[in-house]
Amino acid sequence: MERSDGNEGPFSLVAALNRRQFLRGVAATGAAAGAGGLIAACSSTSTSGKSSGSSAPKPGGDLKVGLTGGGPSDTVDPQRGLTYLDSSRLQSLYSPLVQLDANANLEYMLAESITPAGSNFTRWEIKLKPDITFHNGKPLTSEDVIFTLNRTVSNDYSGTTPLGPIDIKATKAVDTLTVLVSMTKPYSSFVSQLAASWVYLYIAPVGFNPAHPVGTGPFMFKSFTPGQRSVFTRNPHYWRSGLPYADTLQILDFTDTVSLADALQTGVIQAAGTLDGPQMASLANASGVTAVPSKGGGIVPFTMRVDQPPFHDVRVRQALRLLVDRAQLIDSALDGYGTVAYDVFSPFDPDFDKSLVRQTDIAQAKSLLKQAGQENLTVTLTTSPIATGTVAMATVLAEQAKAAGVNIKVSNVPSGTFFGKQYLQWPFAQDYYNYFPYLPQVAESMLPTSPFNETHTDNPTYNSLYDQANAAASGSALQKEILYEMQTYDFNNGGYIIPAFVDSLDAYSTKIAGFRAARIGQPLSNFDMEHWYFG
Repeated sequence: MERSDGNEGPFSLVAALNRRQFLRGVAATGAAAGAGGLIAACSSTSTSGKSSGSSAPKPGGDLKVGLTGGGPSDTVDPQRGLTYLDSSRLQSLYSPLVQLDANANLEYMLAESITPAGSNFTRWEIKLKPDITFHNGKPLTSEDVIFTLNRTVSNDYSGTTPLGPIDIKATKAVDTLTVLVSMTKPYSSFVSQLAASWVYLYIAPVGFNPAHPVGTGPFMFKSFTPGQRSVFTRNPHYWRSGLPYADTLQILDFTDTVSLADALQTGVIQAAGTLDGPQMASLANASGVTAVPSKGGGIVPFTMRVDQPPFHDVRVRQALRLLVDRAQLIDSALDGYGTVAYDVFSPFDPDFDKSLVRQTDIAQAKSLLKQAGQENLTVTLTTSPIATGTVAMATVLAEQAKAAGVNIKVSNVPSGTFFGKQYLQWPFAQDYYNYFPYLPQVAESMLPTSPFNETHTDNPTYNSLYDQANAAASGSALQKEILYEMQTYDFNNGGYIIPAFVDSLDAYSTKIAGFRAARIGQPLSNFDMEHWYFG
Protein backbone atom coordinates (compact mmCIF):
# COMPACT_ATOMS: atom_id res chain seq x y z
CA MET A 1 0.00 0.00 0.00
CA GLU A 2 1.12 3.56 -0.66
CA ARG A 3 1.69 5.91 2.18
CA SER A 4 -1.42 7.97 2.89
CA ASP A 5 -2.25 10.92 5.08
CA GLY A 6 -5.74 9.49 5.57
CA ASN A 7 -7.53 12.19 3.58
CA GLU A 8 -8.01 10.33 0.30
CA GLY A 9 -11.45 9.13 -0.66
CA PRO A 10 -13.70 8.44 -3.61
CA PHE A 11 -15.20 11.93 -3.68
CA SER A 12 -14.37 15.31 -5.12
CA LEU A 13 -13.35 18.01 -2.66
CA VAL A 14 -16.80 19.66 -2.73
CA ALA A 15 -18.56 16.30 -2.42
CA ALA A 16 -16.25 15.30 0.41
CA LEU A 17 -17.02 18.47 2.33
CA ASN A 18 -20.74 18.05 1.83
CA ARG A 19 -20.54 14.42 2.88
CA ARG A 20 -18.50 15.32 5.95
CA GLN A 21 -21.19 17.78 7.03
CA PHE A 22 -23.83 15.11 6.45
CA LEU A 23 -21.92 12.48 8.40
CA ARG A 24 -21.41 14.85 11.30
CA GLY A 25 -25.18 15.02 11.54
CA VAL A 26 -25.42 11.23 11.21
CA ALA A 27 -22.90 10.78 14.02
CA ALA A 28 -24.87 13.08 16.28
CA THR A 29 -28.07 11.19 15.54
CA GLY A 30 -26.44 7.85 16.31
CA ALA A 31 -24.88 9.13 19.51
CA ALA A 32 -28.22 10.57 20.57
CA ALA A 33 -29.72 7.11 20.45
CA GLY A 34 -27.23 5.95 23.02
CA ALA A 35 -26.84 9.01 25.21
CA GLY A 36 -30.15 10.75 25.45
CA GLY A 37 -29.43 13.26 22.66
CA LEU A 38 -26.21 15.01 21.72
CA ILE A 39 -25.67 18.17 19.70
CA ALA A 40 -22.82 17.77 17.19
CA ALA A 41 -20.20 20.46 17.60
CA CYS A 42 -16.47 20.93 17.55
CA SER A 43 -14.31 23.37 19.46
CA SER A 44 -10.82 23.72 20.81
CA THR A 45 -10.45 23.18 24.55
CA SER A 46 -8.16 24.26 27.32
CA THR A 47 -5.53 21.83 28.57
CA SER A 48 -4.64 23.58 31.79
CA GLY A 49 -4.03 21.27 34.73
CA LYS A 50 -4.49 23.84 37.49
CA SER A 51 -7.47 25.79 38.61
CA SER A 52 -7.22 29.55 38.48
CA GLY A 53 -5.60 30.98 41.57
CA SER A 54 -4.55 27.63 42.99
CA SER A 55 -1.33 27.47 45.00
CA ALA A 56 0.53 24.67 46.74
CA PRO A 57 -1.41 21.41 47.22
CA LYS A 58 -3.29 21.23 50.49
CA PRO A 59 -5.13 18.33 52.11
CA GLY A 60 -8.84 18.03 52.73
CA GLY A 61 -12.13 17.97 50.90
CA ASP A 62 -14.63 15.48 49.54
CA LEU A 63 -13.78 14.61 45.95
CA LYS A 64 -16.52 13.34 43.61
CA VAL A 65 -15.84 12.00 40.11
CA GLY A 66 -18.13 10.56 37.45
CA LEU A 67 -17.85 8.00 34.64
CA THR A 68 -20.15 6.03 32.35
CA GLY A 69 -20.19 2.34 31.48
CA GLY A 70 -20.89 0.66 34.82
CA GLY A 71 -23.54 -1.87 35.74
CA PRO A 72 -24.46 -4.84 37.92
CA SER A 73 -21.15 -6.58 37.19
CA ASP A 74 -19.09 -3.73 38.68
CA THR A 75 -16.37 -5.00 41.02
CA VAL A 76 -13.78 -4.08 43.63
CA ASP A 77 -11.90 -7.36 43.12
CA PRO A 78 -8.32 -6.41 42.14
CA GLN A 79 -8.13 -9.13 39.48
CA ARG A 80 -11.64 -8.76 38.04
CA GLY A 81 -11.59 -5.24 36.57
CA LEU A 82 -13.26 -4.84 33.19
CA THR A 83 -14.65 -1.32 32.73
CA TYR A 84 -13.21 2.14 33.30
CA LEU A 85 -15.36 2.40 36.42
CA ASP A 86 -13.76 -0.79 37.73
CA SER A 87 -10.30 0.59 37.00
CA SER A 88 -11.08 3.86 38.79
CA ARG A 89 -12.00 1.93 41.94
CA LEU A 90 -9.09 -0.50 41.76
CA GLN A 91 -6.51 2.23 41.13
CA SER A 92 -7.80 3.98 44.27
CA LEU A 93 -7.81 0.93 46.56
CA TYR A 94 -4.75 -1.01 45.40
CA SER A 95 -1.25 -0.62 43.99
CA PRO A 96 0.47 -2.73 41.31
CA LEU A 97 4.11 -3.75 41.13
CA VAL A 98 4.67 -1.52 38.08
CA GLN A 99 2.48 0.49 35.74
CA LEU A 100 2.55 2.84 32.78
CA ASP A 101 2.50 6.46 33.90
CA ALA A 102 0.59 9.30 32.24
CA ASN A 103 3.34 9.61 29.61
CA ALA A 104 3.23 5.87 28.80
CA ASN A 105 6.58 5.30 30.52
CA LEU A 106 7.39 2.50 32.96
CA GLU A 107 6.77 3.51 36.58
CA TYR A 108 7.78 1.28 39.48
CA MET A 109 5.15 1.18 42.19
CA LEU A 110 5.34 -1.51 44.89
CA ALA A 111 8.34 -3.06 43.15
CA GLU A 112 11.75 -1.48 43.62
CA SER A 113 13.15 -3.49 40.70
CA ILE A 114 12.27 -6.39 38.38
CA THR A 115 15.28 -7.93 36.68
CA PRO A 116 16.09 -11.16 34.80
CA ALA A 117 17.89 -13.76 36.92
CA GLY A 118 19.94 -15.44 34.21
CA SER A 119 20.42 -15.03 30.48
CA ASN A 120 17.42 -16.77 28.92
CA PHE A 121 14.52 -14.81 30.49
CA THR A 122 13.04 -17.83 32.28
CA ARG A 123 13.62 -16.47 35.80
CA TRP A 124 12.92 -12.98 37.14
CA GLU A 125 13.71 -11.36 40.48
CA ILE A 126 11.17 -8.95 41.99
CA LYS A 127 12.39 -6.75 44.85
CA LEU A 128 9.72 -4.90 46.81
CA LYS A 129 10.00 -1.45 48.34
CA PRO A 130 10.31 -1.61 52.14
CA ASP A 131 7.92 -0.30 54.79
CA ILE A 132 4.68 -0.55 52.80
CA THR A 133 1.53 -1.61 54.67
CA PHE A 134 -1.96 -2.68 53.68
CA HIS A 135 -5.00 -0.75 54.89
CA ASN A 136 -5.36 -3.14 57.84
CA GLY A 137 -1.78 -2.45 58.99
CA LYS A 138 -0.29 -5.71 57.67
CA PRO A 139 3.17 -5.21 56.09
CA LEU A 140 3.54 -5.94 52.38
CA THR A 141 5.77 -9.00 51.85
CA SER A 142 6.86 -11.30 49.07
CA GLU A 143 4.22 -13.81 50.20
CA ASP A 144 1.51 -11.32 49.21
CA VAL A 145 2.99 -11.09 45.71
CA ILE A 146 3.04 -14.88 45.38
CA PHE A 147 -0.52 -15.06 46.74
CA THR A 148 -1.68 -12.54 44.11
CA LEU A 149 0.12 -14.33 41.27
CA ASN A 150 -1.30 -17.66 42.42
CA ARG A 151 -4.79 -16.19 42.80
CA THR A 152 -4.63 -14.76 39.30
CA VAL A 153 -3.38 -17.92 37.61
CA SER A 154 -5.35 -20.53 39.54
CA ASN A 155 -8.67 -18.72 39.24
CA ASP A 156 -8.32 -17.79 35.55
CA TYR A 157 -8.65 -14.09 36.22
CA SER A 158 -8.23 -11.42 33.55
CA GLY A 159 -4.52 -11.07 34.23
CA THR A 160 -3.74 -14.70 33.42
CA THR A 161 -2.27 -14.06 29.98
CA PRO A 162 0.42 -11.57 31.12
CA LEU A 163 1.43 -14.35 33.54
CA GLY A 164 0.96 -17.05 30.92
CA PRO A 165 4.42 -18.67 31.09
CA ILE A 166 4.69 -18.40 34.88
CA ASP A 167 5.52 -21.59 36.78
CA ILE A 168 3.67 -20.73 39.94
CA LYS A 169 4.76 -23.87 41.82
CA ALA A 170 8.41 -23.01 41.21
CA THR A 171 7.98 -19.33 42.12
CA LYS A 172 9.44 -18.76 45.58
CA ALA A 173 10.00 -16.10 48.21
CA VAL A 174 13.75 -15.57 48.57
CA ASP A 175 13.23 -13.33 51.60
CA THR A 176 10.60 -10.96 52.99
CA LEU A 177 10.93 -8.51 50.11
CA THR A 178 12.26 -10.68 47.25
CA VAL A 179 10.41 -13.03 44.91
CA LEU A 180 12.05 -15.31 42.36
CA VAL A 181 9.57 -15.88 39.55
CA SER A 182 10.09 -18.95 37.36
CA MET A 183 8.77 -19.25 33.80
CA THR A 184 8.04 -22.32 31.69
CA LYS A 185 9.56 -20.60 28.64
CA PRO A 186 11.51 -17.42 27.87
CA TYR A 187 9.54 -14.26 28.60
CA SER A 188 11.62 -11.19 27.88
CA SER A 189 8.57 -8.89 27.89
CA PHE A 190 7.68 -9.75 31.50
CA VAL A 191 8.17 -6.23 32.91
CA SER A 192 6.24 -4.48 30.14
CA GLN A 193 3.50 -7.10 30.42
CA LEU A 194 3.15 -6.37 34.14
CA ALA A 195 3.25 -2.61 33.53
CA ALA A 196 0.66 -2.64 30.77
CA SER A 197 -1.67 -5.01 32.60
CA TRP A 198 -1.45 -3.46 36.05
CA VAL A 199 -5.24 -2.96 36.06
CA TYR A 200 -5.56 -6.75 36.54
CA LEU A 201 -2.51 -7.31 38.72
CA TYR A 202 -2.97 -5.17 41.80
CA ILE A 203 -1.35 -6.79 44.82
CA ALA A 204 -3.73 -8.23 47.41
CA PRO A 205 -2.78 -9.54 50.88
CA VAL A 206 -2.64 -13.23 51.74
CA GLY A 207 -6.18 -14.42 52.48
CA PHE A 208 -7.81 -11.55 50.60
CA ASN A 209 -11.62 -11.41 50.78
CA PRO A 210 -13.34 -9.36 48.00
CA ALA A 211 -16.24 -8.68 50.37
CA HIS A 212 -13.85 -6.71 52.59
CA PRO A 213 -11.33 -5.22 50.14
CA VAL A 214 -7.94 -4.33 51.58
CA GLY A 215 -5.12 -2.92 49.49
CA THR A 216 -2.08 -0.63 49.63
CA GLY A 217 -3.68 2.16 47.59
CA PRO A 218 -4.27 5.83 48.44
CA PHE A 219 -7.87 5.32 49.55
CA MET A 220 -9.61 2.79 51.80
CA PHE A 221 -12.92 1.07 51.24
CA LYS A 222 -16.08 2.44 52.89
CA SER A 223 -19.02 1.39 50.69
CA PHE A 224 -19.83 0.16 47.20
CA THR A 225 -23.13 -0.15 45.32
CA PRO A 226 -22.58 -1.70 41.84
CA GLY A 227 -23.83 0.49 39.03
CA GLN A 228 -24.33 3.47 41.33
CA ARG A 229 -21.67 4.72 43.73
CA SER A 230 -18.41 3.90 45.51
CA VAL A 231 -17.22 5.71 48.64
CA PHE A 232 -13.61 5.59 49.86
CA THR A 233 -11.68 7.41 52.59
CA ARG A 234 -8.13 8.70 52.75
CA ASN A 235 -5.44 6.13 53.63
CA PRO A 236 -3.43 7.86 56.41
CA HIS A 237 -0.58 5.35 56.04
CA TYR A 238 -0.20 5.46 52.28
CA TRP A 239 3.31 4.54 51.15
CA ARG A 240 3.60 7.77 49.13
CA SER A 241 4.11 10.29 51.90
CA GLY A 242 1.66 13.19 52.02
CA LEU A 243 -0.80 11.61 49.57
CA PRO A 244 -3.65 11.52 48.87
CA TYR A 245 -4.89 15.05 49.46
CA ALA A 246 -8.66 14.47 49.53
CA ASP A 247 -10.34 13.17 52.70
CA THR A 248 -12.91 11.15 50.77
CA LEU A 249 -13.37 9.95 47.20
CA GLN A 250 -16.75 9.18 45.68
CA ILE A 251 -17.00 7.55 42.24
CA LEU A 252 -20.45 7.94 40.69
CA ASP A 253 -21.89 5.93 37.79
CA PHE A 254 -23.77 7.75 35.01
CA THR A 255 -25.82 6.20 32.23
CA ASP A 256 -24.71 8.64 29.52
CA THR A 257 -22.28 11.45 28.83
CA VAL A 258 -24.98 14.13 28.71
CA SER A 259 -26.03 13.60 32.33
CA LEU A 260 -22.35 13.23 33.25
CA ALA A 261 -21.47 16.64 31.79
CA ASP A 262 -24.53 18.20 33.41
CA ALA A 263 -23.44 16.84 36.81
CA LEU A 264 -20.06 18.51 36.37
CA GLN A 265 -21.56 21.87 35.42
CA THR A 266 -23.99 21.83 38.33
CA GLY A 267 -21.33 20.91 40.90
CA VAL A 268 -22.56 17.40 41.67
CA ILE A 269 -19.09 16.12 40.73
CA GLN A 270 -15.69 17.78 40.28
CA ALA A 271 -14.41 15.59 37.43
CA ALA A 272 -15.99 13.80 34.46
CA GLY A 273 -14.26 11.17 32.33
CA THR A 274 -14.94 9.45 28.98
CA LEU A 275 -16.89 12.38 27.55
CA ASP A 276 -17.77 12.83 23.89
CA GLY A 277 -16.86 15.67 21.53
CA PRO A 278 -20.13 17.61 21.84
CA GLN A 279 -19.80 17.75 25.62
CA MET A 280 -16.21 18.93 25.32
CA ALA A 281 -17.33 21.71 23.00
CA SER A 282 -20.04 22.90 25.37
CA LEU A 283 -17.87 22.59 28.47
CA ALA A 284 -15.06 24.56 26.85
CA ASN A 285 -17.27 27.64 27.08
CA ALA A 286 -18.73 26.84 30.50
CA SER A 287 -17.65 28.83 33.53
CA GLY A 288 -15.93 26.96 36.33
CA VAL A 289 -14.88 24.03 34.10
CA THR A 290 -11.61 23.02 32.43
CA ALA A 291 -11.89 20.63 29.47
CA VAL A 292 -8.79 18.45 29.01
CA PRO A 293 -8.40 16.30 25.86
CA SER A 294 -5.45 13.89 25.94
CA LYS A 295 -3.73 12.80 22.73
CA GLY A 296 -2.97 9.15 23.26
CA GLY A 297 -2.55 5.67 21.89
CA GLY A 298 -5.80 4.11 23.03
CA ILE A 299 -7.97 2.33 20.48
CA VAL A 300 -11.68 1.70 19.91
CA PRO A 301 -11.48 -1.12 17.36
CA PHE A 302 -14.27 -2.61 15.31
CA THR A 303 -13.92 -6.32 16.06
CA MET A 304 -14.64 -9.04 13.49
CA ARG A 305 -14.79 -12.70 14.51
CA VAL A 306 -12.41 -14.45 12.13
CA ASP A 307 -13.95 -17.84 12.94
CA GLN A 308 -17.46 -16.93 11.75
CA PRO A 309 -18.89 -16.01 8.35
CA PRO A 310 -18.62 -13.65 6.66
CA PHE A 311 -15.54 -12.48 8.56
CA HIS A 312 -13.76 -15.83 8.27
CA ASP A 313 -12.94 -14.72 4.71
CA VAL A 314 -9.96 -12.37 4.79
CA ARG A 315 -11.26 -10.68 1.64
CA VAL A 316 -14.30 -9.48 3.57
CA ARG A 317 -12.14 -8.18 6.41
CA GLN A 318 -9.88 -6.33 3.99
CA ALA A 319 -12.85 -4.91 2.09
CA LEU A 320 -14.29 -3.42 5.27
CA ARG A 321 -10.95 -1.83 6.12
CA LEU A 322 -10.66 -0.35 2.64
CA LEU A 323 -14.07 1.32 2.72
CA VAL A 324 -13.27 3.37 5.83
CA ASP A 325 -12.49 7.05 5.29
CA ARG A 326 -10.49 7.43 8.49
CA ALA A 327 -9.98 11.19 8.58
CA GLN A 328 -13.65 11.68 7.82
CA LEU A 329 -14.67 9.28 10.59
CA ILE A 330 -12.46 11.10 13.10
CA ASP A 331 -13.90 14.47 12.05
CA SER A 332 -17.51 13.27 12.02
CA ALA A 333 -17.74 10.75 14.84
CA LEU A 334 -15.01 12.01 17.17
CA ASP A 335 -15.29 15.75 16.48
CA GLY A 336 -11.63 15.71 15.50
CA TYR A 337 -10.48 14.12 18.76
CA GLY A 338 -8.27 11.40 17.33
CA THR A 339 -5.27 10.55 15.16
CA VAL A 340 -5.53 8.47 11.98
CA ALA A 341 -4.61 4.81 12.48
CA TYR A 342 -4.29 1.95 10.00
CA ASP A 343 -5.52 -1.15 11.85
CA VAL A 344 -2.28 -1.73 13.80
CA PHE A 345 -2.07 -0.97 17.53
CA SER A 346 0.62 0.32 19.96
CA PRO A 347 1.81 3.58 18.32
CA PHE A 348 4.22 4.50 21.13
CA ASP A 349 6.06 1.18 21.04
CA PRO A 350 9.64 1.75 19.82
CA ASP A 351 9.08 -1.08 17.32
CA PHE A 352 5.79 0.24 15.90
CA ASP A 353 5.89 -0.10 12.09
CA LYS A 354 4.90 3.29 10.72
CA SER A 355 5.16 2.09 7.11
CA LEU A 356 1.89 0.15 7.34
CA VAL A 357 -0.69 2.53 5.88
CA ARG A 358 -3.65 2.17 3.52
CA GLN A 359 -5.83 4.42 1.40
CA THR A 360 -9.58 4.38 1.21
CA ASP A 361 -10.33 2.33 -1.91
CA ILE A 362 -14.02 1.70 -2.58
CA ALA A 363 -13.37 0.04 -5.95
CA GLN A 364 -10.98 -2.46 -4.40
CA ALA A 365 -13.40 -3.08 -1.53
CA LYS A 366 -16.16 -3.89 -4.01
CA SER A 367 -13.82 -6.17 -5.96
CA LEU A 368 -12.85 -8.12 -2.86
CA LEU A 369 -16.48 -8.51 -1.80
CA LYS A 370 -17.36 -9.78 -5.28
CA GLN A 371 -14.52 -12.32 -5.14
CA ALA A 372 -15.83 -13.47 -1.75
CA GLY A 373 -19.40 -13.79 -3.06
CA GLN A 374 -20.55 -10.97 -0.76
CA GLU A 375 -21.54 -8.24 -3.23
CA ASN A 376 -24.66 -7.36 -1.23
CA LEU A 377 -23.22 -7.91 2.21
CA THR A 378 -25.49 -7.20 5.19
CA VAL A 379 -24.08 -7.45 8.72
CA THR A 380 -25.12 -6.34 12.22
CA LEU A 381 -22.70 -4.18 14.20
CA THR A 382 -23.27 -4.26 17.97
CA THR A 383 -22.31 -1.05 19.74
CA SER A 384 -22.85 0.59 23.11
CA PRO A 385 -21.86 3.87 24.84
CA ILE A 386 -18.95 2.14 26.58
CA ALA A 387 -16.19 4.58 25.62
CA THR A 388 -15.64 7.89 23.85
CA GLY A 389 -17.24 7.87 20.40
CA THR A 390 -18.29 4.24 20.15
CA VAL A 391 -21.89 4.78 19.03
CA ALA A 392 -21.01 7.70 16.75
CA MET A 393 -18.16 5.71 15.16
CA ALA A 394 -20.51 2.79 14.47
CA THR A 395 -23.08 5.11 12.94
CA VAL A 396 -20.57 6.81 10.64
CA LEU A 397 -19.01 3.50 9.58
CA ALA A 398 -22.46 2.24 8.59
CA GLU A 399 -22.98 5.32 6.43
CA GLN A 400 -19.55 5.06 4.81
CA ALA A 401 -20.08 1.38 4.04
CA LYS A 402 -22.99 2.18 1.72
CA ALA A 403 -20.50 3.43 -0.88
CA ALA A 404 -19.27 -0.16 -1.26
CA GLY A 405 -22.75 -1.65 -1.25
CA VAL A 406 -22.42 -2.91 2.33
CA ASN A 407 -25.44 -2.66 4.64
CA ILE A 408 -24.34 -2.37 8.28
CA LYS A 409 -27.24 -2.55 10.71
CA VAL A 410 -26.22 -0.79 13.94
CA SER A 411 -27.54 -2.43 17.12
CA ASN A 412 -27.07 -0.03 20.05
CA VAL A 413 -27.40 -1.95 23.34
CA PRO A 414 -26.98 -0.86 26.98
CA SER A 415 -23.48 -1.21 28.41
CA GLY A 416 -24.69 -3.89 30.84
CA THR A 417 -25.93 -5.94 27.88
CA PHE A 418 -22.76 -5.35 25.87
CA PHE A 419 -20.57 -6.58 28.74
CA GLY A 420 -23.02 -9.35 29.61
CA LYS A 421 -23.05 -12.99 28.52
CA GLN A 422 -22.49 -12.10 24.86
CA TYR A 423 -19.36 -10.04 25.52
CA LEU A 424 -16.46 -11.38 23.40
CA GLN A 425 -18.99 -13.41 21.38
CA TRP A 426 -20.49 -10.67 19.18
CA PRO A 427 -19.68 -11.44 15.51
CA PHE A 428 -19.14 -7.75 14.69
CA ALA A 429 -18.81 -5.24 17.49
CA GLN A 430 -16.51 -2.74 19.18
CA ASP A 431 -14.31 -2.59 22.23
CA TYR A 432 -11.74 -0.26 23.73
CA TYR A 433 -8.19 -0.55 25.04
CA ASN A 434 -5.80 1.80 26.71
CA TYR A 435 -2.40 2.09 25.10
CA PHE A 436 -0.30 -1.05 25.63
CA PRO A 437 3.14 -1.75 24.17
CA TYR A 438 2.86 -4.22 21.31
CA LEU A 439 3.52 -7.58 22.97
CA PRO A 440 1.27 -6.86 25.98
CA GLN A 441 -1.55 -5.89 23.59
CA VAL A 442 -1.04 -9.17 21.74
CA ALA A 443 -1.26 -10.99 25.08
CA GLU A 444 -4.48 -9.14 25.89
CA SER A 445 -6.39 -9.82 22.71
CA MET A 446 -4.64 -11.70 19.93
CA LEU A 447 -3.78 -15.16 21.32
CA PRO A 448 -6.08 -18.15 21.87
CA THR A 449 -5.42 -17.79 25.61
CA SER A 450 -6.02 -14.01 25.66
CA PRO A 451 -8.69 -12.81 28.10
CA PHE A 452 -10.20 -10.44 25.51
CA ASN A 453 -9.83 -12.22 22.18
CA GLU A 454 -13.02 -10.77 20.65
CA THR A 455 -11.85 -11.68 17.14
CA HIS A 456 -11.22 -15.33 18.13
CA THR A 457 -7.84 -15.16 16.41
CA ASP A 458 -5.79 -18.37 16.61
CA ASN A 459 -3.08 -18.42 13.98
CA PRO A 460 -0.25 -20.95 14.61
CA THR A 461 2.36 -18.85 12.81
CA TYR A 462 1.40 -15.70 14.70
CA ASN A 463 1.39 -17.58 18.02
CA SER A 464 4.86 -18.92 17.27
CA LEU A 465 6.15 -15.46 16.42
CA TYR A 466 4.89 -14.23 19.79
CA ASP A 467 6.99 -16.88 21.55
CA GLN A 468 10.00 -16.09 19.38
CA ALA A 469 9.70 -12.40 20.25
CA ASN A 470 9.71 -13.27 23.96
CA ALA A 471 12.84 -15.37 23.53
CA ALA A 472 14.66 -12.35 22.08
CA ALA A 473 15.98 -9.50 24.20
CA SER A 474 13.65 -6.51 24.45
CA GLY A 475 14.80 -3.76 22.12
CA SER A 476 17.03 -6.05 20.07
CA ALA A 477 17.17 -6.01 16.27
CA LEU A 478 15.88 -9.59 16.24
CA GLN A 479 12.83 -8.76 18.31
CA LYS A 480 12.09 -5.74 16.14
CA GLU A 481 12.19 -7.91 13.01
CA ILE A 482 9.73 -10.36 14.58
CA LEU A 483 7.38 -7.60 15.74
CA TYR A 484 7.34 -6.11 12.24
CA GLU A 485 6.29 -9.50 10.86
CA MET A 486 3.51 -9.76 13.44
CA GLN A 487 2.25 -6.27 12.65
CA THR A 488 2.16 -7.13 8.95
CA TYR A 489 -0.14 -10.02 9.85
CA ASP A 490 -2.36 -7.65 11.85
CA PHE A 491 -2.48 -5.27 8.90
CA ASN A 492 -3.26 -7.87 6.24
CA ASN A 493 -5.10 -10.65 8.08
CA GLY A 494 -6.22 -9.46 11.51
CA GLY A 495 -9.75 -9.08 12.81
CA TYR A 496 -9.52 -5.42 13.88
CA ILE A 497 -10.53 -2.28 12.07
CA ILE A 498 -8.66 0.49 13.90
CA PRO A 499 -9.49 3.79 12.21
CA ALA A 500 -8.09 6.05 14.93
CA PHE A 501 -6.05 6.41 18.06
CA VAL A 502 -8.77 8.03 20.13
CA ASP A 503 -8.19 10.98 22.45
CA SER A 504 -9.30 10.75 26.06
CA LEU A 505 -11.86 13.45 26.82
CA ASP A 506 -12.11 14.61 30.42
CA ALA A 507 -13.24 17.77 32.17
CA TYR A 508 -12.67 19.14 35.65
CA SER A 509 -14.08 21.76 37.98
CA THR A 510 -11.79 24.74 38.45
CA LYS A 511 -12.23 24.13 42.19
CA ILE A 512 -9.69 21.30 41.96
CA ALA A 513 -6.13 21.05 40.66
CA GLY A 514 -3.40 18.44 40.23
CA PHE A 515 -4.84 16.73 37.14
CA ARG A 516 -3.03 16.46 33.81
CA ALA A 517 -3.32 14.97 30.35
CA ALA A 518 -2.49 11.25 30.01
CA ARG A 519 -1.28 9.49 26.88
CA ILE A 520 -2.33 5.90 27.51
CA GLY A 521 -6.10 6.36 27.19
CA GLN A 522 -7.01 5.80 30.83
CA PRO A 523 -9.48 8.58 31.79
CA LEU A 524 -9.13 11.18 34.50
CA SER A 525 -5.35 11.67 34.51
CA ASN A 526 -4.74 7.93 34.43
CA PHE A 527 -7.06 7.70 37.47
CA ASP A 528 -4.42 9.56 39.46
CA MET A 529 -6.92 10.97 41.98
CA GLU A 530 -4.35 10.79 44.77
CA HIS A 531 -2.66 13.92 43.38
CA TRP A 532 -5.82 16.01 43.04
CA TYR A 533 -6.58 18.71 45.57
CA PHE A 534 -8.98 21.56 46.15
CA GLY A 535 -7.29 24.83 45.29
